[in-house]
Amino acid sequence: MAKRSAARSDTAAGNSPHGRDAAADTRPESETSADSLGPVESSPPHSSSVARIPSAAGTDAGRVPPPAVPGEQRGGRRDELLPWDIRGAVVISGVAALLLWLRAGRYGYFGDELYFLAAGRRVAAGYADQGPVLPLLARAADWVAPGSVTVLRLPAIACGVAAIWVCAGVAREFGGGRRAQRLAALGWATSPFLITAAASLSTFAIDATLSAVLLWIVLRWCRTRDDRLFPAAAAVAVLDLQVKPLLPVLVAGIALGIAVFGPRPLFRRAALWAALVVVALSVVPSLCWQAGHGWPQLAMGSVIADEQRAATGGLAGLPIQVALLLGVLGTPLAIAGAWALFRMPALRAYRFAGVAVLVQALFVLVTVSRPYYLAGLFPVLLAAGAMWWERYEHRRWWRAIRVTAAVSAGIALAVVLILPLSAFRLDDPTDTQRALSARMRLYGVDGWSELVATVDYQVRRLTPRERANTVLITQNYWQAAALDQLGAELPPVYSPNRGFAYFGMPPPTATTVLYIGADSAESILREAFSEVQPLSRLDAPLGFPGITRHVVLWRCDHPNRPWQQIWPVWHTTALDSGEGTT
Repeated sequence: MAKRSAARSDTAAGNSPHGRDAAADTRPESETSADSLGPVESSPPHSSSVARIPSAAGTDAGRVPPPAVPGEQRGGRRDELLPWDIRGAVVISGVAALLLWLRAGRYGYFGDELYFLAAGRRVAAGYADQGPVLPLLARAADWVAPGSVTVLRLPAIACGVAAIWVCAGVAREFGGGRRAQRLAALGWATSPFLITAAASLSTFAIDATLSAVLLWIVLRWCRTRDDRLFPAAAAVAVLDLQVKPLLPVLVAGIALGIAVFGPRPLFRRAALWAALVVVALSVVPSLCWQAGHGWPQLAMGSVIADEQRAATGGLAGLPIQVALLLGVLGTPLAIAGAWALFRMPALRAYRFAGVAVLVQALFVLVTVSRPYYLAGLFPVLLAAGAMWWERYEHRRWWRAIRVTAAVSAGIALAVVLILPLSAFRLDDPTDTQRALSARMRLYGVDGWSELVATVDYQVRRLTPRERANTVLITQNYWQAAALDQLGAELPPVYSPNRGFAYFGMPPPTATTVLYIGADSAESILREAFSEVQPLSRLDAPLGFPGITRHVVLWRCDHPNRPWQQIWPVWHTTALDSGEGTT
């Protein structure tokens, strides 16, 4: 009895594993309501090394104490976490990696992948709408295995699989045990976002994982106060900023959250400011490139907003789009995680992560950006939600989450094994941006070989003298990238669309142009050339817009103005897929 009374006194004085945060609640655990997330889970068999404490009622022996306030001292040393669930992470990530690798070669090239390959052959400090990392990765893949879409997509697969470990690691950082780690990892592994992101080399596939890793490092610093983590954080940030310039939004959210909820001593660390200086210096070359080319990245904001409204309905469709990215298991986990980050006592020291989520969501709402800009915060939400479920001991709820996890895994497996569908199964024309977006997810992108063959046929009809002064110009950058990558012995390819426009304009000696575009391009062609005539047409009723539908191959001779005057007029940032796609 004396020992139990002493335990009560320690708890009331704020010396419990909860630290000072628990001092306000001295009720016995048997009286704890659902509002405080229930009693603590029993210790798993492999966590016997974790300290065990008796409760006031003497009924919680063997339970794992909740995580202490980050950095809290216990017995002269910092609090230790529960063991890594290595076996669970290996199994989940291994199965995901195998399935994604087997699926990688079934999709043809996506348009952006072809653009990254083209950009990789034109190395620069910056590009119009992304950093130099993806072009360099594409160039390396094409050097290792020319023409292999599987090798090209390995970085996206690797990042997607690595994020499974990040989810488990964040759950462990929050104090989660085996169940929480596995649940968080499974939430990511079965998410439609992972399935989509790993299907092609893309900026969001790499950026999401790097952002999640950075936030994980910050969470870990809050517990350990180990300044040796800052160089690692700087390295991740430097790499991420060379993928996509979205990281400042996440950093702003973290900074605001820490200013409001702490730990404010972070701002007084010299190592932090040294790391920020390194990160700032790393973006100088890219900023110089942007400034020298008129800041094209800023111009992309309105274009993305217009595309988002057309494809998903804009703000009204955002919640549905985010739920579709998270999936059957990820959605309830993320909702529980958002609640837990602000209300769960065990996560009080990590409230700033909840603010970071809100800031990122606000950015997406205000700018009408892509829903997957939130993906870098998914691991934190999934991990916090898994922590909440692990501590909720009612059996009926755990039975429900297990069923949900099984259903989510079954859906993910079916999607990976079934998709992409054959384009021969298409029944209706693709006439809207929403239909185009759905077609790319379900069927992939098709028709590249037909486009290249049509252009190649018209090129071979040119005389040697005509060909010496001929260039190819395309209406959109996908077409240009396809001809640049897949065409054999074609004339130089140019396009005034998006990032391809900054690869250069035709030389003054280019007096004949084979222009690949839509019927609507005829008016601008006749303004720029003395002679314009259509040569071929690709307009299959069920064809892919801009590739095998709404495409006309024009021959244009004798430009009536210098290219320096024509090119700025033709420059566009929207991806035009031709008439009928709105």
